[in-house]
Amino acid sequence: MELKDKIVAVVGLGKSGMSSARLLLAKGARVTALEQRPRLEVQAAADELERLGAGVRCGGYGPADFAQAQMVVLSPGVDEREKIYRDLSAKGVEVIGDLELAARFIRAPIIAVTGTDGKTTTVSLLGEIFSRATRGKAWVGGNIGNPVAELALSRGRPEVVILEVSSFQLAQAQTFHPRVGVLLNLAADHFDRHPDLEAYFRAKARMFMNQDRKDAAVLNYEDPMVREIADSVKSRVIWFGGKIAKKHGARLKGRELVYRNARKEFKLSLKQWKPRGRHNLENLMAAAAAAGWFGAAPESIQDAVDNFQLPGHRIEFAAEVGGVRYYDDSKATTPHAVAAALNSFQEPVVLLLGGRNKGIDFRPLAPEIAARAKSVLCFGEARHEIAEQLAAENIKARVAEKMADAVMLAAGIAAPGEVVLLSPGCASFDEFKDYQDRGDKFKELVRKLK
Repeated sequence: MELKDKIVAVVGLGKSGMSSARLLLAKGARVTALEQRPRLEVQAAADELERLGAGVRCGGYGPADFAQAQMVVLSPGVDEREKIYRDLSAKGVEVIGDLELAARFIRAPIIAVTGTDGKTTTVSLLGEIFSRATRGKAWVGGNIGNPVAELALSRGRPEVVILEVSSFQLAQAQTFHPRVGVLLNLAADHFDRHPDLEAYFRAKARMFMNQDRKDAAVLNYEDPMVREIADSVKSRVIWFGGKIAKKHGARLKGRELVYRNARKEFKLSLKQWKPRGRHNLENLMAAAAAAGWFGAAPESIQDAVDNFQLPGHRIEFAAEVGGVRYYDDSKATTPHAVAAALNSFQEPVVLLLGGRNKGIDFRPLAPEIAARAKSVLCFGEARHEIAEQLAAENIKARVAEKMADAVMLAAGIAAPGEVVLLSPGCASFDEFKDYQDRGDKFKELVRKLK
């Protein structure tokens, strides 16, 4: 892909936009970075790009700012369906996302993971597997850690690239072609960006649009929407789930994981597997299916399974106070993830829900709450909306303005032997910088209860 002297507009000065701009500049492009926020909010980023030779315009932009552009690179948070970008595409200007741009410069085979929930856990586990299988020549990035453009900028020569990719990035992709595409699950999410579940489904399915029979699609057999995709992919389908005994892929058998395809079969012991919950066993099966098809040695997979620790804020034990155990599941930003967390506990649960809703209906969560939760506390921007939806399903929830208020209420409700679970089901941006910030603040609040 020739970029020298090409005029490129990069939209967004967040982490991915910055990486895209640096990559374009390194390839000789003439770059202008456009940002809606005022310069004071992105001062360091703007200054850096100007030092590297880019133009920077902050405080908004319009059609005139794209008048000379031969290519436009969007950050994932920018909606490619906006009229300004549709008009540019109609004029023949290439409009792509950061994933599409960077992947054009990656020569190593890619294992890409998407889905509503479990992406980071699965990618982290695959990273552990391939760090052993390739003796450190595996690169992990995308929505986890480094943006994908950072790899394209590096001088390293990885044997495999493992990426967490979002529906936003896939919706902006055109030629993206992973050697292995993993689709974990599909549930209602991001209706603030995708108009409906079908549009969200189509964005995720774009993972497989450029694959062929030399590639693999690793699919969740137990998810009906994911199972549907198998009829349209051109790649080899590798399943994971509990009911695939006669199919190629990964399944559970007692305290073992069994993997088989046309070439080989192996078994993994789960005696040392530490993460809670059925959903994490599904993540494990997905990782084992991808790694097994790719050719990782069973010994490398087993060693990773035995030593794997979940990334933070995923049903993470925070503290025990007065016999009550507090768990931080701040990464659960959908009701689907909340249901998985609730089903990880046998103890009575005081559930903390809330934050900024992404256009999702919480009523389908009611059966899980009725079965597992002793009490529900709703906090943050969406507290009243969530409480009203649950009330329609005969679930009574109390409301609290801030998360700190909800924690104090929970401490007064929970009895020794019970669990207080922060599993918000919402984005964090009403009150916090991100889900990590929310989880860290939760743990601080719990420590102050002692």
